Amino acid sequence: MNREGFPARRRTLRAGLSRAASAMFRPVLLAILALAAACGGNGDDPARLVRAARILPDSGISVGQALAAYAYFSNPVWETYVNEQQQTMVRFAAEYDVARGAAQCPPVGGEVRPAARVFVTLVFVVQGDGAVALVETRIEAYSATGYSAKYLTDQTTAARIAAGQPCVACMALFLPASL
Repeated sequence: MNREGFPARRRTLRAGLSRAASAMFRPVLLAILALAAACGGNGDDPARLVRAARILPDSGISVGQALAAYAYFSNPVWETYVNEQQQTMVRFAAEYDVARGAAQCPPVGGEVRPAARVFVTLVFVVQGDGAVALVETRIEAYSATGYSAKYLTDQTTAARIAAGQPCVACMALFLPASL
């Protein structure tokens, strides 16, 4: 007899049953968790819907693929929010490689100099049926002293990104030297 008053065999049998039950239920629990992770609303994630959408209707490349492969971007940030009209919005912002972009521009005079930093922002709306549309593209250029210039662009920005071409016009890469 052991200290609980049960024969030693019973304790071994009890421990064996616990291990057997645990071994039997562990795979079931893991399967349930895997299923929950696979079906747990990932398709409803607005940023995931945007990443999976086509950057151009007639292209075979998704928004996520195009933005990830775009050599001019660094430090990408994805953000989801609901605007004043109760629309689900997804914002993508990344820093643009000013030196690489400016190398594609014609020579400029001394009255301007390259911006210290440039950011490209793409804003998408995710509609109730899951459809995605690019609604705004903007470029923000900053001088080393904090001066900024903002530019709204058009749909050609997405086409240039998809093609791997510079998406920021030369004029947005340069700011007045006096600032």
